[in-house]
Amino acid sequence: MNLKYIYLFLIAVSFTACNDLEDVSREDNEIKPELTSGTANFSTFVSVGNSLTAGFTDNALFIAGQENSLPNILAGRFALAGGGDFVQPLMNDNIGGLIAGGNPILNPETGAN
Repeated sequence: MNLKYIYLFLIAVSFTACNDLEDVSREDNEIKPELTSGTANFSTFVSVGNSLTAGFTDNALFIAGQENSLPNILAGRFALAGGGDFVQPLMNDNIGGLIAGGNPILNPETGAN
């Protein structure tokens, strides 16, 4: 009885392992279509939200987290389709957490000294 389930599993795996021509990665030198915005206007993009919108990561707010925030990623994609510049106010350091004189007082990831 267990042998029947093993054969059924192997058949299922063999079907999922097959790739279509579209699934195969294409070469980088292939001609890519030009991106257009269609009827959408991406010249103005405003982002309002919470900590996810600000780029709050590892229990702190710092430049690297803000550069990987959802609005910054979206603005980069909108720029490829004719969008305008996205100005995001960034923190003045890449440390995050509480600092005094450029030295971290609390570790932003644990909140401890």
